Amino acid sequence: MIRIFILYAISGFISLGYQITWFRVFTDWFGSTNLTFALVICNFIGGLAAGALLSRRITNFVATRANIADPLRVYGLIEILVGATVLLTVFAEYLPADLFGAFPYTLTNDIWQQSAGYRISQIAIATACVFIPCLFMGATFPLLCHVFIGEPKGDRFPAALYAWNTLGACLGVLACQFIFILWLGHKPTFWLMSGLNVLLGIYFVVTGGAPAGAVATAPVSIDWRGQARYGTLLTFAVLSGFLAGALEGDMFKRISFMLGSSPGATMSFISFWAIAAIFLASALVNRVPQLKLLHIKLAYVCALVYYFAMWRYHNTLTQNLWPFSLPELLRFTGLFVFLPYFFISLLLPWVCNRLQAEKVHIGLTYGLNTAAFCIGLLGFTLIAPKVNIFYSTKLLMLLLLIGTVALLVTTEKARAPRLSIAGFVAAFALACIFAPAEFDRSYFLPTGDLQDKPIRAMKSNGTHTTFVMEEMDPRGNLRLFFGSHSMSGTDLAPQSYMRLMAHMPLLSQRRPRSALLICFGVGNTASAIAAHSNMQQIDIVDLNDKIFETAPEFSKFNNEVYRDPRVRMIHDDGRGFLRMTDQTYDLITSEPPPPLAPGVYRLYSREYYESALAHLSPQGIMTQWLPINQLPQEAADLIISTFIDVFEHSLLFTGWDYEEPGSSELILMGSPAPINLNRIVNQFFDDPAVVEDLQRIGIKSGADFLNRIVATDDVLRRNYGGLHIISDQRNDLEHTIRRPPDWAAIRLN
Repeated sequence: MIRIFILYAISGFISLGYQITWFRVFTDWFGSTNLTFALVICNFIGGLAAGALLSRRITNFVATRANIADPLRVYGLIEILVGATVLLTVFAEYLPADLFGAFPYTLTNDIWQQSAGYRISQIAIATACVFIPCLFMGATFPLLCHVFIGEPKGDRFPAALYAWNTLGACLGVLACQFIFILWLGHKPTFWLMSGLNVLLGIYFVVTGGAPAGAVATAPVSIDWRGQARYGTLLTFAVLSGFLAGALEGDMFKRISFMLGSSPGATMSFISFWAIAAIFLASALVNRVPQLKLLHIKLAYVCALVYYFAMWRYHNTLTQNLWPFSLPELLRFTGLFVFLPYFFISLLLPWVCNRLQAEKVHIGLTYGLNTAAFCIGLLGFTLIAPKVNIFYSTKLLMLLLLIGTVALLVTTEKARAPRLSIAGFVAAFALACIFAPAEFDRSYFLPTGDLQDKPIRAMKSNGTHTTFVMEEMDPRGNLRLFFGSHSMSGTDLAPQSYMRLMAHMPLLSQRRPRSALLICFGVGNTASAIAAHSNMQQIDIVDLNDKIFETAPEFSKFNNEVYRDPRVRMIHDDGRGFLRMTDQTYDLITSEPPPPLAPGVYRLYSREYYESALAHLSPQGIMTQWLPINQLPQEAADLIISTFIDVFEHSLLFTGWDYEEPGSSELILMGSPAPINLNRIVNQFFDDPAVVEDLQRIGIKSGADFLNRIVATDDVLRRNYGGLHIISDQRNDLEHTIRRPPDWAAIRLN
């Protein structure tokens, strides 16, 4: 059996390699949102569920068509099918970006939304790319359990096999996150995993070696002797899957909320600890045959108590254990994820072992467990967070309580757990209705501004809970929050650098007419663009549709730019829009979330800048926010070197100077043509609306602009030319975390 265990561990390694790379591919397709996370995880687990439920049919079909009797050779063929079908992802990337036209949007409530056909087709293609190979993956676990059902210690085989598979999966996460993607990039890593998958399958096709008497085909009908008892075990499997899926979704939301702008590796690390917990839980069930249902019930109580305690005191833990490196981030996520997931994960391998001992095919059990996992994950990744983060996290605590009570009152020998099931469903329905959804100040640090300042306009799209905080100063300044992170505001600092991102490039051109703004914020940059009377078209693209809905809250500061007839507000990923559109712009300005936030590296990579350059007019200019006060030196160097590698003419200027050294808000400016700085001086007073807007932030002449220049093109190339650059494939920013007081500095020698 050891050969099977080791090779199935390699299969787990490959599977999680696929998942890690799918996260990145889907981020390119959909942006860094809950939908990306849910599409990958739900199709991955959903495919496993369907494969398990159809395991016997898939196995019988492959064995019959290939005319193979040895079930291990059939297993090899199925592994080859996995390695082949994952290549659907590669082929999908070659589909034309403008398959549904250059502007596949429909106007809904003054916001251009993706058309139904375009949206459905995207999701359908993505679903096929993940679901189909995972369908074949899901058939392998029940198949191997069936092969060894009559062997010595066969009654503990499912837990042992599951443990080895998840051990390989844990190693796959770490290897891909820290080695393969850094060295190779995610597409070569994907090809590598596919090749290993095919080689694994070929090995089994050639060698076979199933135990004597084992057959590839199995009867499709289920032996339902003792139906009540099996029904109870199936109920346990469903409960375990539902709670595990809900818990993983909630952990991703909670940890991202705690860290504010959480690093991109957070998602992978949560998956790692969840899989590590499953591995150790399965290994324990395999090694300790004396483990009883009572012990697992006590474990569920421990999970509930631990999870409640950790989140009750999360502010203290966050302050003391804030992660400043990837190893520290791995430790930090493990502190919150591992133990509760370990306790929850004991139930499924115990159930599988019980069924294996009775020689019952476990395809149905494993399939229902994984299907329930998908439902739980969807509920706490896409559905409950649509209300807001406060509602979703509190509902999860109630769900854990209800699920634990349901397990406690149900026994293995119960004739039918209908009463427990009905009670669980009714209690959870009541929890959904009565869980608090109000803004909760206890979620924030007790010393922060959010403890005593008024909050309004709370909205949620599932990915982010956004709200507006009143600064309570004489000017009536406001701040926009995404969760616990202050994303933008209306005080002088953001007003200054956000408006200069538009005014400086527009004044350096002769009669610019069109602009593309990626990320709206509170509307500072958009209103600055609109102040230029010669502008004819202003396209604003933002992945968070609630930002557009919040725009009227800042009308005093953004001059109601959202009502401007020249403006098109487009709800989409900025890079996705650039891939489709056939338009060119005189200005493309990019003001995304902080560069180290999940998925945001895509708006600082070479491929992104090349896409922007392709949509600039011959004299057009791109500006890019460079918040060096939020970056380690390595990240700042990467961003600058990448920017100047793409744009032939560049410069760097100050949008706002803070008193602390090295913490200015800087702006990169690049163009395919020389940047005419003299034109800024000559045209400064041509447009009264522009002059008025600039004087509000202390810019009184063209010379004030020139005084803000930090580094010209020759200085930037002398200091940053030829350095390492950011690519989509390696997403280097995901592997950098700032440790205060590690402020980035600009080299000017």
